[in-house]
Amino acid sequence: SGRPGQATSSLSWSTRLRIAKGTAHGLAYLHECSPRKFVHGDVKPSNILIDNEFHPYISDFGLNRLISITGSDPSSSGGFIGGALPYIKPVQSEKTNYYKAPEARIPGSRPTQKWDVYSFGVVLLELLTGKSPEFSPPTTSTSTEVSDLVRWVRKGFEQESPLSDLVDVILLQEVHAKKEVLAVFHLALACTEPDPEVRPRMKNVCESLDRIGT
Repeated sequence: SGRPGQATSSLSWSTRLRIAKGTAHGLAYLHECSPRKFVHGDVKPSNILIDNEFHPYISDFGLNRLISITGSDPSSSGGFIGGALPYIKPVQSEKTNYYKAPEARIPGSRPTQKWDVYSFGVVLLELLTGKSPEFSPPTTSTSTEVSDLVRWVRKGFEQESPLSDLVDVILLQEVHAKKEVLAVFHLALACTEPDPEVRPRMKNVCESLDRIGT
């Protein structure tokens, strides 16, 4: 037990980067291991399992499709690593699932690997900001159109906001990490591009991540 967010302070930048790289490799393997072009379809923190050494394992591959076939809709709580990030709200219901790509929210749309890329980008933004994907800043005259984490971060970069306004405050204590954090922000923004054709493949995301911090 402990305060919400208490576990977050123990997640150093190197640990978060390890989680990001491991998750990216898992998704890239899933995408590239078969000519069938596998799609996970439900990438979110509660489907990323972490062992004692913070190595991630992607779970629930195929279950989302099975659930849609059977018609059952089991509720699941969200939060990175079982609630380590500083919020306690459950993952939003299907109609307001902020991990889903915009095109994936259209009823009857056909799953593509670019859906997973978008979802992974949202997970990256969570790791970077320490905020929930449905995060919405207080409404002001300049942020009325901002309604979630992806739009908030994108707006921040468009307005050239200081990195300290966007990143998890814990990471600001790691001076050496700032350049790496900025590189991952740019990668997350590429993954969450509104146009799926512009988003990179997971294979390329892996290659980019592997160059960071090495």
